[in-house]
Amino acid sequence: MQIKTLTPTVSSVTDFTSAGVDLGDITTYSFYTVFSGSNVAGTFKLQVSNDGTNYVDLASATSSITSSGDAIINATDAGYRYVRYDWNYSSGTGNLTVVFCSKEQLSKTRNRSGK
Repeated sequence: MQIKTLTPTVSSVTDFTSAGVDLGDITTYSFYTVFSGSNVAGTFKLQVSNDGTNYVDLASATSSITSSGDAIINATDAGYRYVRYDWNYSSGTGNLTVVFCSKEQLSKTRNRSGK
């Protein structure tokens, strides 16, 4: 399991796109976001890429934020190499923090006895 803070606490009052995360062989991951402040509103979405340069929105991974609080987007069966998040500010004041968590699949060559 890998857990890392992609964005420490920063102001949520501007649009922001993170750097891409190289998933390698990871197929299951999540982005956990904490929105604090006064009536923070906007759109938090994931974008994916196979080359790390050209990104497209991941249709099933968009969350409309209408107030301060927490949000999580889970992804499974990722068939792409890179992922990043995109925050589009609408209104309110406050901060956001984004944490990435991933789980790697067990090796297919390892049997159930662990040998």
